[in-house]
Amino acid sequence: MLCEETRCDRCISKSVLGDYSINPYIGCQHQCAYCYVPKITKNLDWKSKVKVKTNLHVTLAKELTNPRIKKGSSFFLSSLTDPYQPIESKYGLTSDALQQLFANGMKAIIQTKSPLVLKDLNLLKYNTKNVQVGFTALGLDGSVKDALEPNAPSVDSRIKAMAYLIDRGIYVFAFLGPVIPGWTDVDLEYLLTELRDIGVKELSVDKLRFRPGLKKELTEVMGNFFHGDLEYESQVAYAKVVKKAREFSKENGILFAKPFSY
Repeated sequence: MLCEETRCDRCISKSVLGDYSINPYIGCQHQCAYCYVPKITKNLDWKSKVKVKTNLHVTLAKELTNPRIKKGSSFFLSSLTDPYQPIESKYGLTSDALQQLFANGMKAIIQTKSPLVLKDLNLLKYNTKNVQVGFTALGLDGSVKDALEPNAPSVDSRIKAMAYLIDRGIYVFAFLGPVIPGWTDVDLEYLLTELRDIGVKELSVDKLRFRPGLKKELTEVMGNFFHGDLEYESQVAYAKVVKKAREFSKENGILFAKPFSY
């Protein structure tokens, strides 16, 4: 996947996922088949190129001086791409953003599929009151994961990273979304049990969203393990997963929250 260095005029956006969001990169190397972001951003090279906002440090520092951004505001990293996709190991834009946010008394909500977040363990450990780390975990079947999340780290590696962070006092939540029929609903009991056993205190579930063209693309990708009407079956699976996850959470003292309700 190509990499292009670019510059940004601004990097903070208002967001329903927090008070604000920051996306250090445009595009995502994980290339998840169910991702609808390319459909809503109209970014034609989303699947072939990652754009790196090389002046993020300067731009963010300037924007954080805006008096309208109050101390203690929450920042979601990131709403359109994974902040810890592989290219982060080279550029460190997410690490830099976190350092600036914490230094300015802000809170951070991180959403990722990658144990690469562990590279910032010390930073997170010294700011436990101001950070939450969420991991997407949709199912334990590795063959399905490889079909739908071809370049993302294994779910097993994510669960191990979650456990590592939890053991060090960092608040970790699990995000089961979007629910994929034939995957999330098949081994749900095992997935929930693993999440409980490592100490996850919060989980949420979200549905599969069909932006124009996505149903056809997903149906083709899922052909080896799923047969049926994807849109209908996704609704059935979502209802099943929500019911089971809510019951499991109640039985095990886990907070069952609406997606990104924090």
